[in-house]
Amino acid sequence: MTRPFRITQSTLSALGLATLLACSGGGGGGDNKPPPKTIADTLVYTNPTGIYALVKNTTKSTATHLVLDLVGPAGSVSGVGFYLTADQTKVTWTTVDSGDPEKVKSSTFASTIVKTKVSGDTLQAGIYQKGTTPAATTTTATVLASVALDLKSNIPVNSTVSLSAVSGKALILNPPANSTVTTGITVATGSVVAN
Repeated sequence: MTRPFRITQSTLSALGLATLLACSGGGGGGDNKPPPKTIADTLVYTNPTGIYALVKNTTKSTATHLVLDLVGPAGSVSGVGFYLTADQTKVTWTTVDSGDPEKVKSSTFASTIVKTKVSGDTLQAGIYQKGTTPAATTTTATVLASVALDLKSNIPVNSTVSLSAVSGKALILNPPANSTVTTGITVATGSVVAN
């Protein structure tokens, strides 16, 4: 003789909980992809081509701190000056390394005068050797100057960040023995995207 099956309150509660877990995907192998990223957390830079160009320093750059090195042709030079603009609603001009006194730096030149000024989107930068200090001998890989940009918070993914060199506002200081003290140059900049 079999005993009749009795449904108790605790049995109903257990069945209800099991049903809820099964329906909510608690034990299933469903799609657990995270939601798509909407806020940028990385600055992506594409290097340009040009005689004088701002290229990414892959050693000093991080996801949100973009360090750009100005490189030029092989030769002899005593300094460099330039104006750069970048969209300050998305990035900010900052120092290359924490604790730097200026927003431009170079280890190429000795006994230097270094000056920077930020005004709105524009960074004015100059780094020059003092007096009759011998000119630096450069190659195409010599870093004449470095600058840096930091990504601001809450910038949407895939936002283009404008970056350019102001036309007619860049020059090279020639060696002391050169008959022309300064020479105008054009600085090529790459594309920047907040991703």
